[in-house]
Amino acid sequence: LLQTEPLPLLSLSLLKFWGKAQSLSSTLNQIVLCVHFACEATGCPELVVENASLNCSSSDRYHGAQCTVSCQTGYVLQIQRDDELIKRQVLTCTEGKWNKQVACEPVDCGIPDHHHVYAASFSCLEGTTFGSKCSFQCRHPAQLKGNNSLLTCMEDGLWSFPEALCELMCLAPPPVPNADLQTARCRENKHKVGSFCKYKCKPGYHVLGSSRKSKKRAFKTQCTQDGSWQEGACVPVTCDPPPPKFHGLYQCTNDFQFNSECRINNIIHCRKDGNWSGSFHVCPEMQGQCSAPNQLNSNLKLQCPDGYAIGSECATSCLDHNSESIILPVNVTVRDIPHWMNPTRVERIVCTAGLKWYPHPAVIHCVKGCEPFMGDNYCDAINNRAFCNYDGGDCCTSTVKTKKVGWGGGACRCFLKCSPTFWLESLLHAGQPIVLVILVLCLQVLFHFIFYSFSQ
Repeated sequence: LLQTEPLPLLSLSLLKFWGKAQSLSSTLNQIVLCVHFACEATGCPELVVENASLNCSSSDRYHGAQCTVSCQTGYVLQIQRDDELIKRQVLTCTEGKWNKQVACEPVDCGIPDHHHVYAASFSCLEGTTFGSKCSFQCRHPAQLKGNNSLLTCMEDGLWSFPEALCELMCLAPPPVPNADLQTARCRENKHKVGSFCKYKCKPGYHVLGSSRKSKKRAFKTQCTQDGSWQEGACVPVTCDPPPPKFHGLYQCTNDFQFNSECRINNIIHCRKDGNWSGSFHVCPEMQGQCSAPNQLNSNLKLQCPDGYAIGSECATSCLDHNSESIILPVNVTVRDIPHWMNPTRVERIVCTAGLKWYPHPAVIHCVKGCEPFMGDNYCDAINNRAFCNYDGGDCCTSTVKTKKVGWGGGACRCFLKCSPTFWLESLLHAGQPIVLVILVLCLQVLFHFIFYSFSQ
C-alpha cells in the first residue's frame, strides 16, 4: 500500500485475518514504513465432561470445531426439555470458547411412589439417583411375600420392578357382642382380602339394620383392602309397646327389649321372637272416664266419637287443612322449630286406665304441612326441613337428581330453612330479568292455589 500525497499520519487500524502473514507498507515524505503482522488461530480449551463420551469433528479445537457430548448410561444433561431426559448435546468452539457449558448428572428416580409397592414404606439411605437402592417394609397388617425387598434406580429414571410384594392380610376377626363365629377357619390370623367370615346372632338378638319382620340373625363380614373387617352388629329383639291405654301404669326392667319384664297387676316379658309372653288387662276396679280434653293449642281440633271412657280415642286434626298435628317438647314452640328437628306426627289420643289423655293435648301443635312437590328437582322453601325430608334433596346440588338446584337456588342453602322470599332471591341471584322473576312467582302462587283448592 503506497501513500502518494503528503498527509499527516493520524492512525493505523490493525486488521485481523486468517491465513499467512502479510506486510503493510506506507510511504510518507519519501519515508517508507513497513509493518509485519503474524495472525494465529485462537483455540478452545480441552473439553472435559465427566460421565460422558466426546465425539469431535477434528483433533484441532479451533474456531468452528464441533464436539458431540453423550452422557453415559444412567446420566443425563442438566438441560431438560418438556420433561424429556436429554443425553446428547453438540458444542461449538467460537472465538476461543465453547458455546455451551454442560454436565452429565446421574438420573434421579425420586422417592418410590406408594403405588409401586402397595401397603409399604420406603427407606432410601443411599439416595435416589442412578444405581442407588431403596428398601421397603410392609405396613401392618400386610406381610412380605418374597425374599428381595430392594428396589434399584434404573437408567430410565424408573425404579426396578419389585421382586417381592406386601400382601394385605386380615388378622382373626374381632368378637362381635351377642354373636357366635360360625366359620372355623376364621379363628386363624391370616385371611386374604375378600375372604368372608360368618356370624350368627344369639337368641333374642338380630342383625342391625334388618327389618322387624325378618329379624335376620346371620350375617357375613369381609376382609377389606385396608386390612380390616367390615363391621357387623347384633342388637336386641324388641317388642311393640303395650297398648297406649296402659301408658303410665306399667314398669319395665329394660324398656321393650328382649327379656325385659313389664308389670302392672301381672307380669309379661319380651320373648326372643319379638312378642310378649302375655297381655295386660283392664281390671274391674279400673273404672271412670277422662275429663273432656282442654288446654288445646291454637288451630288444633279433637273429635271423640266414642266418648271419654278408658280406651276411647280422639282423632286429632288442624283447622287449617294444610297443617299437620305433631308433638313438640314443652320448651319448643311452633315458631322456634329448628330445621333439623323432625317432630312426631300424631293422629289420635287415648284415655288411659289412669284416666289421663295420652299424649297430653298440651304438647300437640299444628305446623305447616309439606307440599307434595318433593323430588321434582326444584327447591320448595316450605319443604326444606327434616320434617319434609328436606324436599327430597331438591335444595342441595349434592342430592338433587339433576345436580343443579332449580331456579338457581342461590338463596337457599343446603339443609337450611329458606326465607319466605326464596324464589325471588334465588332468581335474582341467578341474574334473571325482573319480568321473569314476577312471572315465576305468579305461576307458583297460582299453582299452589289450584292444588289447595282441590285438596279441600
